[in-house]
Amino acid sequence: MIKLLLACLLFLTSFLSTALAQNQAKLDSLIKISNEYPKNDSLKMRMLIRVYGELVYNKRPVSELKKYADSAKAIAVQLPNRDNIRKFYFRLGVVHHGKGEFAEALEIYKEGVALVSKEGDKDLEAGFYMSMSDIYNKITDYASAIDVCEKAIQLFGELKDQGGQASIYNNLSGTYIQLKDYTTAYKYATKALTIFESQGPMSRGVGSIKLVIANILLNADDASLSKIGASGKNRFQRVIKLMKESIPIAELEKDLGLKSEMLIAMGVSFEKLNQMADATRAYELSLAVALEGPDLNVLAATYSTVGRFFHRQQNNRKGVNYLHRALAMSTQFGLLEVEREAAESLSSFYERQKQMDSAFYYYKRFSNVENQIFNKEKENEFTRKKLKLDFSIKEKEYAVEQEKINQQLAEKKLEISFKNKIEWLMGILTIVVITAAWFFYKSKKKTQELNATIEAQRQSLSELVQVKDKIFSILTHDMRSPVNSLISFVYLLENDEINKDQLTQYAKELGNTLRGTSALMENLLNWAGTQLQGFDTHIEPIPLHAVVQDVLTSFSATLKQKNIQIENSINENDGVLADKNLLALVIRNLISNALKFSYAGKTIWLSMKQHENELTICIADEGMGMSAEAMEQINQDTSSTMISKYGTNKEKGTGLGLMLCKSFLSMMSGTLSATTNRPQGTIMLIHLPKPTNQ
Repeated sequence: MIKLLLACLLFLTSFLSTALAQNQAKLDSLIKISNEYPKNDSLKMRMLIRVYGELVYNKRPVSELKKYADSAKAIAVQLPNRDNIRKFYFRLGVVHHGKGEFAEALEIYKEGVALVSKEGDKDLEAGFYMSMSDIYNKITDYASAIDVCEKAIQLFGELKDQGGQASIYNNLSGTYIQLKDYTTAYKYATKALTIFESQGPMSRGVGSIKLVIANILLNADDASLSKIGASGKNRFQRVIKLMKESIPIAELEKDLGLKSEMLIAMGVSFEKLNQMADATRAYELSLAVALEGPDLNVLAATYSTVGRFFHRQQNNRKGVNYLHRALAMSTQFGLLEVEREAAESLSSFYERQKQMDSAFYYYKRFSNVENQIFNKEKENEFTRKKLKLDFSIKEKEYAVEQEKINQQLAEKKLEISFKNKIEWLMGILTIVVITAAWFFYKSKKKTQELNATIEAQRQSLSELVQVKDKIFSILTHDMRSPVNSLISFVYLLENDEINKDQLTQYAKELGNTLRGTSALMENLLNWAGTQLQGFDTHIEPIPLHAVVQDVLTSFSATLKQKNIQIENSINENDGVLADKNLLALVIRNLISNALKFSYAGKTIWLSMKQHENELTICIADEGMGMSAEAMEQINQDTSSTMISKYGTNKEKGTGLGLMLCKSFLSMMSGTLSATTNRPQGTIMLIHLPKPTNQ
């Protein structure tokens, strides 16, 4: 006996110290991460709410809680997406809701309802009502629970959200179970089951509601069971059938807590049918499943239920062991019902063993917990009355305010009656004036539209002339220079006026020049093709990885020559919405530039990021970098010229490639931008629409 008590004490001490250390470490880590995160975005808001939740769990002072809540709210208000401020209230309410601080949670939920109802977010408003119904159930304010459920059902009906309606029916079933009205609870549970099954026979909702029905069948009185049609042993057989159908759903959802509760329901039914071997298997399997799961509350309750079963079966070793574990865990997590059941069973066991000191000790534990539960129920009753009182005061304030508004409306009616006559006369005159103004406006608008069209055409023609001048300048200078160099090189070869070292040097320089000329000619030809009348882009979802691999193959020699590595992290399943040929030309030009301006032995990275409505292809290098003026030209929406400079091996450029990249991307509803790579180099960003099937 003493050894068993010492073992349980050691288990509890170790468990508590480990849990406390882990909680503090987790809290410190969350605070550090949130403090170091530099941006005030939705992620920072969620971090602050997470810290707030951990502080609530650790029962920190209100001033410390308020600091994090106010910071999160300030960020949510500033963010352009109004979704963030609406979800702020929901997440903050969930924190207090989960910790049993129901008055605080209700106040936050009510603020959230006031906000989302103004902004027309019916889905989230219904979600607030659903959470509020759970709280009203817990504080036994069942009238309010039913009221908010009805509001949620109406909203889900307007949204045609049958899944939401089924969830509310589930909540209503729970309310009527608390009211001991099992017939009505069963009616709502079967309604929910019909909807859940229509959405998929193996959905989690089906498994959850079948467990609710099983608990109704196990706890209902004879009169209710008769109305349901499940009297006598029939109800236990129905529970076993329901749970056998539901356990595969819990396994599919990997919800070990739900599976454990289903096995408990089966164990109770087998025990009532006096099938003790089956009951033992079900109870022991439920405990094994609960031990694998993460929910320690479910585990504590399972220890208690299984321990009391073995206690009833006179299996003292298992029964007492499980009951001691249930008692230790329930004390840690404040599970008063579990602690009461475990203490009562242990007192009964030791009394049967004639160990009266132990029996009296656990009876005192049982009695103390009974008092705590009674006090808790009283506290809930006080909270419920306080909430009702607050609501009553607000109703009176609203009535006074409404009376003032009614008086003001009566005074306004007299003014409006007089003004209506004047306005009727003025209306006729206004119609005449508006008609005349309309004809004048239409005439002026047509003139403005014509002028705007002429101006747009003039601007387009001016840009084309600038591009033409740029191209002719390139042709007369950059095309002539390599040809003259080639002629001179051939002359030296023909006259044998060059030695081996000079031959190698000249060949390398001429090769660089000709490669640049080849890329220039290819860009010019591609641009010329897009300018031909009848040219049309073929925009479609294309596999980005395959396009990039084809482009990289053409650069294998240059990569080897400059000893540069390519790190391609684009996945094979990544796709973009673009013209395959034009996109390949854009990527080829940008990789060519990255190679040109990269130093030997460096790396070029290729990656893709997904945003809400677009995809961004990133090409990052560790090269010479880009001047602020050049970067500004790239980031402008329209730019007819680009700054060019020599590469790391004196490769010459014209700036034409980047200009054509911007032109080709605009034909695919895309854009090009550039930014600095830290600590060295440049990142080129291709922005394209996201395929609708992703």
